[in-house]
Amino acid sequence: MLKSTGNNYPRDTLEQAEMVLDGWKSHLSKLNVPNVALEEFQSKIDEAKEKVQHAENLREERTRVVKVRNDALMALWDLTKRVRNAAKATFGDDSKEIEKFGGKPSRQRKRSAEF
Repeated sequence: MLKSTGNNYPRDTLEQAEMVLDGWKSHLSKLNVPNVALEEFQSKIDEAKEKVQHAENLREERTRVVKVRNDALMALWDLTKRVRNAAKATFGDDSKEIEKFGGKPSRQRKRSAEF
């Protein structure tokens, strides 16, 4: 059994279920499982496969969307820095206009005390 996923089933549940299904099919006449039919077990495996595939598709989509978001934020951050730098170059580091761009005039910045 592989390491647990943090849930109450092993990571290789599908593989184990398919192995059990094959064993059940090969010993169908000898094995009687109360209240469970072979077809029901097969149906549960198929359903689980669909859910696993759906979850994987969503994970891949999330990865793509997060990358697009990160690219957009990086481009925006680069432009933000360019505009601030242009404002500093235009108005000077010590000007009050810098505050409107989210900065502090250098004369208002406090230096940390060194001990």
